[in-house]
Amino acid sequence: MVAQRVVSPVIVGRSEELSALAAALDTAVEQGPAVALVAGEAGIGKSRLLAEFARSLGPGVRVVEGACAELGSDGLPYAPFVTVLRRLIRVEGALPGPYHQLARWFPELGEAGGPDTEGGRHRLYEEVLTLVERVAADRPLVVAIEDLHWADAATRELLGFLSRNLTQAGVLLVITHRPRETGDGPLLSELSRRPRTTTLRLERLDRRGVGRQLAAILGAEPDTAAVSRVHERSDGNPLFVEALARAGGRTPDSLRDVLLYGPRSLPEPARELLRMASAAGGRVGHRLLAEVAGQDGAELDALLRELVERSLLVTAGDGYDFRHALIRQAVYEDLLPGERARLHERYASALRESGAHAELAAHAHAAGDRELALSAAYLAADQARRAYAYEEQVRMLGQVLHLWNPGVRLGADRIDVLTRAAEACMLSGDYARGVDYATAGLAEVDERREPERAARLLEHRGRLRHRLEATGVADWERALRLLPADPGSVQRGRLLGVLAMGLLPEVDRAREPFEEALAAGRRTGDATVTIRGLLGVGSMTGDLRMLAQARTLAERLDNHDLLMTVPMYEATLHTRAGDQHHAIEAARAGIRHARRHGLGRSRGAELAGYAGHALILAGRWDEAAAVLEESLQEDPPPLSRQALRVLAGYLSLLRGDVSAAADAAAAVTHSGSLFPRHQLLCLLAVAQGNPEHADLLLERALADTALTRIYSSDARPVLVAGALAQQARLACGTGENLRRRVAARQAGLAAADAALGVDGPLDRAWQLMLRALIEDDGWDDTATAWRELRQPYELALALFHGARTALAAGDRPGATARLGEAARLAEDLGAAPLAREIALLGRPRSAHDGLTAREHDVLALIAAGLSNRQIAARLHISPSTAGVHVSHILTKLGAATRTEAAAIAFREGLAEPRQPLRD
Repeated sequence: MVAQRVVSPVIVGRSEELSALAAALDTAVEQGPAVALVAGEAGIGKSRLLAEFARSLGPGVRVVEGACAELGSDGLPYAPFVTVLRRLIRVEGALPGPYHQLARWFPELGEAGGPDTEGGRHRLYEEVLTLVERVAADRPLVVAIEDLHWADAATRELLGFLSRNLTQAGVLLVITHRPRETGDGPLLSELSRRPRTTTLRLERLDRRGVGRQLAAILGAEPDTAAVSRVHERSDGNPLFVEALARAGGRTPDSLRDVLLYGPRSLPEPARELLRMASAAGGRVGHRLLAEVAGQDGAELDALLRELVERSLLVTAGDGYDFRHALIRQAVYEDLLPGERARLHERYASALRESGAHAELAAHAHAAGDRELALSAAYLAADQARRAYAYEEQVRMLGQVLHLWNPGVRLGADRIDVLTRAAEACMLSGDYARGVDYATAGLAEVDERREPERAARLLEHRGRLRHRLEATGVADWERALRLLPADPGSVQRGRLLGVLAMGLLPEVDRAREPFEEALAAGRRTGDATVTIRGLLGVGSMTGDLRMLAQARTLAERLDNHDLLMTVPMYEATLHTRAGDQHHAIEAARAGIRHARRHGLGRSRGAELAGYAGHALILAGRWDEAAAVLEESLQEDPPPLSRQALRVLAGYLSLLRGDVSAAADAAAAVTHSGSLFPRHQLLCLLAVAQGNPEHADLLLERALADTALTRIYSSDARPVLVAGALAQQARLACGTGENLRRRVAARQAGLAAADAALGVDGPLDRAWQLMLRALIEDDGWDDTATAWRELRQPYELALALFHGARTALAAGDRPGATARLGEAARLAEDLGAAPLAREIALLGRPRSAHDGLTAREHDVLALIAAGLSNRQIAARLHISPSTAGVHVSHILTKLGAATRTEAAAIAFREGLAEPRQPLRD
């Protein structure tokens, strides 16, 4: 095997490719010479991949590189091999001779041979082969030949010869090329068919990869808008991402000349056609381009073929697009202002009767025809709404407002447009912009003359604010004051339903408006009002039949926003009933519907939270991680994003990735309800070895009056986290004072528990867990409850604590049985921290567990909470020596952290120092 490799974390999105190259080298060492073909477009990171691969190899592997010159056949023959051999001979010190043909390139090899005849060329190839194999006989050798698409014929011939004739194990040929520009397809085809060939295709980075690259370049997490903008402009090409990282809207000067090199080298007719295509703004259909160009047939086809063959354009359906958006932008920016205006006029003229209103609006605006642009944008917005393209609807309505001219007849006034824009933002997930539109509308409407219109805008703004930052109640209450107290008012009933939904999870405040909304809906026959009332009352009473009625009504209305609300309530009820299977089904069906109807970023993200929560409880952690990650990739609105991050952080914590959990917690400032964040932070503090901070967080939660006003099934997990923190406090400290403080906190937990009702089977199981933690008893009943709910992590946790209690009572067989089942559950889940605690509890231990006298002293100070520097000062040793002792102690105790070591020490009586310690 080759030397151990350490992959650098700097390269983004290429871990699989690095692993594949490492595996190819292992194959070359163990089985015989191998080839790795690395394909990818310009700037995709082929050279960077090779550099990272080379850097990851230890000193036991030689790496030599050579690149083909862009001049191709007009350049120096064998150029990359000259570079490779020079490195082997002059740097690596390969032994000379006899190399008569190579001596023509490197005089230090001895007497040169005759002229480059056919026989001389064959001898040259044999000498190159001999030299490479002699070097590889000493240690593995990686020969990297870059940019095969520019290789001259002689280089390709020598490369083919080597690949066919190498026999020495330990040689890996790595060849990079651009797939569309490679001049020797037969060579690549031959290489790809060889038995020990690895073929890699570097793809463009996805949005997440672009975000990671930007973070590495900028040294900080970029905002989501910047990631989206750079991802769109760069098309995921890492070279372009790097150039755009700190650029504004225009193409950076560092890239412009590179991007325009190909276009400027075109013959004028093809260059002019490329300019026309750049003004299209994106993909352009063949017929439209032909009409703008004023030509069609063989002549146009010939020009287009040249642009495609030069990799400037690519075919896309029945039209064409630029290979990179940045090439299009650079060509477009290279146009003179008059050229741009004339091209846009030609596009607008060609599109007038096409029904492509959005494109017409863009070209008319660019051509300076504001009235045409305004009317086309208005029609495009309605077209986008009917196609569920709500982000496009928002964009077009924004253009309407920007171009607003009261003289243009649209069938709507400015307040109507602002109201529609706010509604569209609610559906697209652009809640902050929607608040701005609704506020602008409220500034223009006269509340006294048009109270219903003002109430409608307040309803929208309240819903937007609530989804943005959970602060919509004030707007809804103000809207209700504007409307007469008419029990037969549909608008009032709708507002009552919205208000009640916003008041949740504070059940007592929401109950009355929900019941009023349901009565109003039934009185007026309005299905929208009735649906909200059914959802609220059904949710509070646990009546799934009412939710089924709400679903039926929403389906009849074909109201997609409400159809997304129903599965949220269904998932909530199923989860509270302990039926995670149906909760997951309901939430996932909602997510699919949301994405089909343009609501994936908004309501789909909310539903992903319900699905992720249920999947975690059901022990389907891989699925949960995938659902959460996929939704986070869609750039959800802030409140949804933070709720998803809380769940992702909690899952990371359960799996033992404390760093990822800490990153998630740091990114969350508000998650709608304070309590899920409290639960995460409390458990994180325990995992980080700071149970006192966890206790402080618990104190804040207990002091929050909302604790007793929300669903008890939402409150008790926070109390359980606090009770676990108390266990950790006792495990990491001693003394009567600490025991009194813990007892006082447990009394507070018991009081909070008593003030809560019991909200279904799940909540009942949490209650049993809480009481067992407080009383250190009742673990068998707790385990039974979790077993019935089929929640494996909570069951394993209950079994672990039950085993701990059994051991303290001297029941070793009972403890062993519990630990065996708990260990299997934790291993199946991948719950590393819990699995480690289970293993430590079940491991037989000697009286002193192999610790030296000095290590006993150090362990006592670890248990007292001292840092390495403090331990060093106390024991009059250096901090580095203290660190070595701590490392040895952790290894001997099988502990992953200082907290675990302290817990073991107190549990097993290992913390007492062997000799008195002196201050």
